[in-house]
This record gives sequence, structure tokens and C-alpha cells, in this order.
Amino acid sequence: MRPMNSQNRIYCDYNATSPVAPNVLEGLSLGEWPLGNPSSVHATGKKARRGLNEVRQFLYQTFGVKEQDFQLFFHSGATEGINSLIKGLALKVTKEKKSLGFFTFESDHSCLVNQQDFLETLGHQFSSVKVKRDGAFDLEDLKEKMASDNSEVKLLNWTWVNNETGIINPLSGLEGLKKELGDAVLFHVDAVQAPGKIPNWNELSTAADAYTFSGHKFGALKGSGFSFLKESLHPMALLNGGGQQSGLRSGTENTWSILSLKLALEYLIKNYNFEKQNQATRFLEEKILKLVGDRGEVIGLENPHRNGNTIDLLLYGIKAHTSAMVFDMGSIDLSNGSACSSGAVVPSRVLLAMGYSEDEAKSALRFSFSPYFTKEEATELWPKIESILNRLFS
Repeated sequence: MRPMNSQNRIYCDYNATSPVAPNVLEGLSLGEWPLGNPSSVHATGKKARRGLNEVRQFLYQTFGVKEQDFQLFFHSGATEGINSLIKGLALKVTKEKKSLGFFTFESDHSCLVNQQDFLETLGHQFSSVKVKRDGAFDLEDLKEKMASDNSEVKLLNWTWVNNETGIINPLSGLEGLKKELGDAVLFHVDAVQAPGKIPNWNELSTAADAYTFSGHKFGALKGSGFSFLKESLHPMALLNGGGQQSGLRSGTENTWSILSLKLALEYLIKNYNFEKQNQATRFLEEKILKLVGDRGEVIGLENPHRNGNTIDLLLYGIKAHTSAMVFDMGSIDLSNGSACSSGAVVPSRVLLAMGYSEDEAKSALRFSFSPYFTKEEATELWPKIESILNRLFS
């Protein structure tokens, strides 16, 4: 948490996007990043290619996976990366005259739950798995839906950390499910909310078939992301052209954004401390709960698997657009737990899936803090939050 601009606003919306890491800004200011096309054969182009190769090797080392096991490709972020994998796999399966069954949790990101129309247009199956009141997915519902799906290829999305609630689905659970279901089911991990929010965020399980990350969530430039994938989940390319990145995503690589991935992760590795972040967040959470009392609740509080930076606060009877506006006037940036479209407040799809009423699902606020959030900052922030909450309740 730190002021973001000359108006001295306090930014508490890191699950939406993160400020650019200091060493990324420093690298940009020096003006020394390669300008050439990485596919060009001249010296300037070769310099850019060397930079990209260094990032590739760094990512393999950082996440502890081997190049012979996982292919790596860069993209513009999670929405493109996830669409490339799911739609690309669906097209490949269609070409092979096979059927695909795709399974996602009801609480997953929109880029996952909105795949239904595309998949069904191609004649494939889409299943949305129920989630419980504490945010965990319903294992029995998943097994029932898988048992009733006779598709020849099955793909399950596993959201590691939910962007709205901060609920974690540990990879150990994925490993157990993979062992039970076998290689007949492919697993994609939405890892977007993991870096800088949970311990061991860079320890990937080889039980999964693919992982997708988005750079702007951890301090890289917007328009940057990457996915690891095994040959088992090798999709048909959606972007055809010059054959860059082994044909997975044609087009000239976004060199500067890709270079920023390495710098931002280096900064995160050096400075992130989960225990300090979690202590600061839980300090604020306890203060908020004591003040709110029976006038609200923290979503997922009873779930033992929670990240270190998120408080999803439900205020009974107070619409999120109202409370968010009051926080905004108090110079605190946070997120509505619901989305606004054409002036109409839409209830949070995640909270509806968890069993909350429509009115409740329109009343949630999400605080999400920096990877470097400290108890001192939380202590300084609390009087401001306290004052705003008292104003809302008055």
C-alpha cells in the first residue's frame, strides 16, 4: 500500500492491477531496452532475441519447471492466454473429430465461465461446477458432472486463487484429483492471482498440464503474460502468421513487456514476505470485523485457505456502489464486489455462486493490498477506514 499519485490517494486494488515495479520503471527510464524485432537477423534484432531468451530461462528457473516438460509462450495477459488454450484445444479436438468437455468452477473468472457459447457452437460440452458458502468448489458435484460427460477429451480449469474472495484452491488438491482421475482429464491452472499473494507462489506442480500468468498483476507492464503448457494440452494456434513462438502465437513479440516480466518477478522475489503481508491484512480485518459487528461479514472467513492480501467485505443493506463512492471520496481506491454496466448495479456472480442473496451480492467491497503491505501501513490506514465505515453506518 502506498500513495499512487500527486493527490496522495491510497491504492487498495492490487487484485485488479498492480503499479509497475520500481526496477521496471528504472529500466524504462534508462532507455537501454532493445528496440529491434527479435526475428530480425541483424545485431539489433539479435540483442532483442537474447533478451527474450534470458527471460525464458529465468521463468523456467523461477517456477521450477523443466523446458522438456513445459513449453512456454508469451501473450498479452490471462484473458488472451486462457482463450488461446481453451479455444485452441477445442479447435484441435474438433479437427480430430473428437468431443471436448470443459469444466470450470462457478466462481471462476469471466474469461473462463464465458467460454460456454463458443464451445457449444462447436458441439462441445461445458459444465459449471458448484461452489460452497466458504468458496471451496463442490468436489462431489465435479465428480458427478465428469461422470455424466462422455467427451473423449476433458479439461478442468483449476483457479489457484480467486480474484474476488482471495480463497485458495491448493495445488495439493489438484494433485490428489489428478491421481484419482488419471491422465484422461487435463488440468489448466489459472495462476493469475498467485504471485505476491500466497506463500510458495512459484512452486508449480507437474501434475497440471498448463499454467497461465498475467504480468500486470505483479508489477510488469500491462499487455504482458505467459503460459506454461505440456504437449498434452497443445492447442491449435488462434493467431497465425510468421510462426513466432513455435507457431503458438504468431506476431512480433512485445519485447519490452516481456522483459518487464523478469524485472518485476526479481523485485517480488527479493522483497515479498507473505507473513508480513498476511499479518498486516489480518490486523485490518480484525479491526473491521470488530467495528462492523452484526452489520456485515468478511466473505470466506471460515475457509482455512486464504491469501495474504484480500478482504472481501459484505456490508448488509449498503449497496457497493454507494460505499465504494464514499471510500473514493475518502481517497481510498478499492473495488466493488459487483460490476457496473450501463448504470445498473449487477450482483457479484462469485457471491451468487457461493449462495449469497442478490441483495447481499450487490453489497461487497474488496480490499486488496500490495505484496509489500506492512503492519505499520495497516496501522496508519485503519483510522481512515474506521472514519469512512462510521460515516456509512451513521
